[in-house]
Amino acid sequence: MLLTGGVLLTLNWFSVRQVIGSRAGILVPLQDTAITVTASVPATASTPSHAFDSFETAVLGDLLLRSGIALVLLTACAALVGRRLAGRSIDRLEKAYAAQRVFTAQASHELRTPLTLQRTALEVPLAQGRVPVDLEPALHQALAATTRSEELIASLLALAKGESGTLHPTRTDLGRLVASALTDVGQEAEALSLTIRTELDPAPVEGDVPLLAQLVSNLVTNAVRHNVQHGEVHIASRHDRADGRSQLIVSNTGPVLDDATAADLFVPFRRGAPRTSGPRGSGLGLSVVKAVAEAHRGTVEARCRTGGGLQIRVHLPDRPVSA
Repeated sequence: MLLTGGVLLTLNWFSVRQVIGSRAGILVPLQDTAITVTASVPATASTPSHAFDSFETAVLGDLLLRSGIALVLLTACAALVGRRLAGRSIDRLEKAYAAQRVFTAQASHELRTPLTLQRTALEVPLAQGRVPVDLEPALHQALAATTRSEELIASLLALAKGESGTLHPTRTDLGRLVASALTDVGQEAEALSLTIRTELDPAPVEGDVPLLAQLVSNLVTNAVRHNVQHGEVHIASRHDRADGRSQLIVSNTGPVLDDATAADLFVPFRRGAPRTSGPRGSGLGLSVVKAVAEAHRGTVEARCRTGGGLQIRVHLPDRPVSA
């Protein structure tokens, strides 16, 4: 092994001096022996060389080996410390999110009763005709606002419960849940003169029925409200025995969307194109759909339709799966 370019290797009991030009030294402990390696910049183009004997080569090899081992150990320690710190940060975030979900659920639950009383107090005099004509528009606006608030509270409760993963599995069928959802949006569909087509094959699932009903209701309501006059809604359910999953597919006509906008629809309080009619939504409809589907170990995807509208596919396992 040749040492060229001018190098000084100094041990406390051994010295090799071959230095040309300026020098820089590195002191590395080797057991109880200090080794200084000094590299220099040659002063001339031709520099004398010094040939190391076998002992010197062994010392340098041992030094390089120990340095390599030290570097590996240092890297491993840094990785372990970083992972542990990252784990603590993740734990704090998870606890913060859990506390936020609990607060949202509790606050939403506490708000439901006074909102229900407020809605009743508005509906009764309007139904009995005991409201002066000049006050009717104001009361109808207040009633609509109260209804929207109730929908928002219900969505927040469903979202918090879906994200918490607290489920009470029961056997049900997605097709049967569609029938109830269609009844709830019947008047809105008639107002837009919508054509609703269904292909409801058996689609068995085992999950939290109130949450699944909310998922189906949100999909159907979204398809009706984000539509156009004389538009269409198509709802299909089916079961794939091969992969043990049931599907719910809801398509509608409507405004033209791009893929980026379709993906954003699952973000809480993110709304799509303005509605042509019907009440203003809470901005949580599809967020709840996504949270409920994922709580049941399912998936949901949105695809833009050529000519306008959206197709949303929900895939849910037909049997409960472990967390």
